[in-house]
Amino acid sequence: MIEVKKMAKSAKTQLILILGLLAVSGVRPAWAQYDSAIYDTFTRFSPAVYSINVQVPKTVIMAKYEESITRLRDFHDQYSDMVMGGTQPIMSYFMLDSLIDKWERQLNYLKEQMLLNNRVHGSGFAIDNHHIVTLSTVIKNATGGADVSVSDLNDNSFEAQVKGIDEMTGVAVLYIPGATFEHFIDTSRLSTQLTVSSYVMTIQSPYTLPPSPYSGMIGGYFRRLKQFPLERYIQTDLPLYPGNEGAPVLSPSGNLVGMMASEFHVGNYPSVTFVIPADLVLDSVNQILQRGEDSHAWIPGIELQQLVNRFTEAPAGILVKNIDTQSPAAASGLQPGDIIVGFQGEDERRLEGLLRHLIQSTPNQVVSLDVIRGEQRLQFQVATVSRDR
Repeated sequence: MIEVKKMAKSAKTQLILILGLLAVSGVRPAWAQYDSAIYDTFTRFSPAVYSINVQVPKTVIMAKYEESITRLRDFHDQYSDMVMGGTQPIMSYFMLDSLIDKWERQLNYLKEQMLLNNRVHGSGFAIDNHHIVTLSTVIKNATGGADVSVSDLNDNSFEAQVKGIDEMTGVAVLYIPGATFEHFIDTSRLSTQLTVSSYVMTIQSPYTLPPSPYSGMIGGYFRRLKQFPLERYIQTDLPLYPGNEGAPVLSPSGNLVGMMASEFHVGNYPSVTFVIPADLVLDSVNQILQRGEDSHAWIPGIELQQLVNRFTEAPAGILVKNIDTQSPAAASGLQPGDIIVGFQGEDERRLEGLLRHLIQSTPNQVVSLDVIRGEQRLQFQVATVSRDR
């Protein structure tokens, strides 16, 4: 027993000596370096994170409501003569009236809810002197006449204009003409190859409190929620407080990892959060800034499905499930059952990869697809069109 106590005392003494030597030499333990890196990143980039406020004017809500009611009554008038000429005119007219009345009550309820909840709050981060990146769902009402403003950590508020919305990826860009930002996220520094279990951090303002840092861990890649056509979310255990969708996710050293998009939980169990990867965010941002719009090259009239090797679970190609016989895809010679394995001469067997190649292409151009049909490997030239939001 005495020997055990001596050993414990000796180990404690050695630990104290080691920590003392580290302190004198300026070397910090790993956990101290990690905490310090988060603090440095937070203090450097928190001024670049902005609160976004979207307010739909009540006059806009009422105008939309009146427009919907007018269209509903026009529908009633259009079909009244038709039902009165049927075999059971009284019963049919009564059913039509009941249906129209039900729809009017539902529209009125929606109007009242929108008048009470005509504000949307989100987050975003500056990427240069005049532009802020955020989530498209935060500002989608702005295209219908809503007012958008951004505010910094000192409650300075600036009017914002929607530069572009990419409905393929869920990324949006705001232009702030009345401000020149001095602090912004360095988009030349991306962390796109972090391993699962790597630590990441975010900067959020929970419940209108000042910006605060939060850390978590990457739990997986290539997650899908089916909210947008092009998705490959990073799964994390970072918190996502209400009104902070669009917040940046960073590595402890300050590299951009992605943008907060959504969260999922069941009951009172801990939530899982999903992050749009930084390279996908930047692809959309660059396209919006360069073209001034969010149009993408697209192949209409074709339904695609990812094929996976059942043994290795690796992508095995992209199945053409259905084709509109009047579409450019059909005109090129593609057929249902074809398996796409390449784009523009390069191997591409992932549906997400094919979609990404398309959105980076210029609309109204011809692209080549490598296809496996039975025992043959063929190449087809397919005309693209512009797919606007």
